[in-house]
Amino acid sequence: MRMNILYSDSEKKYKSCSAEELLQDDFFISSKVHPTEATEAFWHKLLMNGNVDIESYRFACHFIESVQVRSEEIREEEKKALWEKIELHNRHFREKRSRRHRLFYLLAGTSVAAFVAFALLLFRDGTLAGDTPDTLGSIENVKPPDTEAEHIQLVLTDEEAVSLEGKEAEIAYGDSGIRINRQATELKKERTENEIAYNQLIVPKGKRSRLILADSTQIWVNACTRVVYPVAFGKERREIYVDGEVCLDVTHRDDCPFVVKTKTFSAEVLGTSFNLTAYGNDREQNLVLVSGSVRIHMDNREDVLLAPSEMFTSINGVTQIRTVHAEDYISWTAGIYQYESETLRVILKRLSRYYGQEIVCDPQVAGLKCSGKLDLKDELGVVLEGIALTAPVHYRYNYETHLITNK
Repeated sequence: MRMNILYSDSEKKYKSCSAEELLQDDFFISSKVHPTEATEAFWHKLLMNGNVDIESYRFACHFIESVQVRSEEIREEEKKALWEKIELHNRHFREKRSRRHRLFYLLAGTSVAAFVAFALLLFRDGTLAGDTPDTLGSIENVKPPDTEAEHIQLVLTDEEAVSLEGKEAEIAYGDSGIRINRQATELKKERTENEIAYNQLIVPKGKRSRLILADSTQIWVNACTRVVYPVAFGKERREIYVDGEVCLDVTHRDDCPFVVKTKTFSAEVLGTSFNLTAYGNDREQNLVLVSGSVRIHMDNREDVLLAPSEMFTSINGVTQIRTVHAEDYISWTAGIYQYESETLRVILKRLSRYYGQEIVCDPQVAGLKCSGKLDLKDELGVVLEGIALTAPVHYRYNYETHLITNK
């Protein structure tokens, strides 16, 4: 298939495509594995004009995103594990959605086989991201659960997962054990001498949590975030790993620095408040310092020392530091989203994660710069209607998707 042909006859080609057919389409797979502004605009136009079935499109996109591979030669046991993961995830997602759309998910096994073959080919060619550097320490290598969950999860050292219902949860560690939502539990796990054991807090879309570590450090955890931390800190170093967005208030200890690791960089602090946005799948990661001091370390680079109200940003390895209103970046912990001269694309992406709902934005307005304040305690539809009143955009709701278009 050639892109120019697909663009010319796309309305006829994709209008009646099922998810299975999309997963066997070269252009669809390529455009989702290696998205560009042109391909994103192409699919957005089809969605807005009703020339592709939105449920088929969303399922196929979700299926591709669920497969993560590394660019190295795959072994037989890894092939088997990948196959089982795809089958399990596909079956779980299909069963979850079948209550509303029973006929839609009668996909043949050929779609799974076709995509596995494609994934394995990319595996060998090294064209999918997700490499794990050899330099990563043990905390970065702690694996998340194989399946996604609708509720907040607390994963203990023996891989036992405790599911916490509700939009918000508070987990506090102390000498007497763990308290969940201010209720004592029997979840404390003993560890042997010199053993380092890790817990994980996993917060899905539309949820939030507050984590209080054994040293009284407080972490506000935003949606779509995973935090890995030891059951007990060592005497010389406190270390956690973050994939997502957190706001930290670190307990001061001169003799024991606190280190936050991400996929891109690490931040060392003594006693500091800051907001970290470091989603593993995003090009841009940043740290905004509220108070105290932070030393940023990246491999093969000089360390960077931040002052309060400074933001460190890394975009595909290119870094910069600028002065910002730090309060804007931590306002989400109080249910408020403040932004100044931010693109509509970024605003809607954050709202989508926070509420756990899909928002599709017309590329023609995605670059609009906006300033304002949103009350995150309102329903998402109310928030988007407010944006439409102050920006030259139109909002409508269709098939469980919020649509923002050019007015």
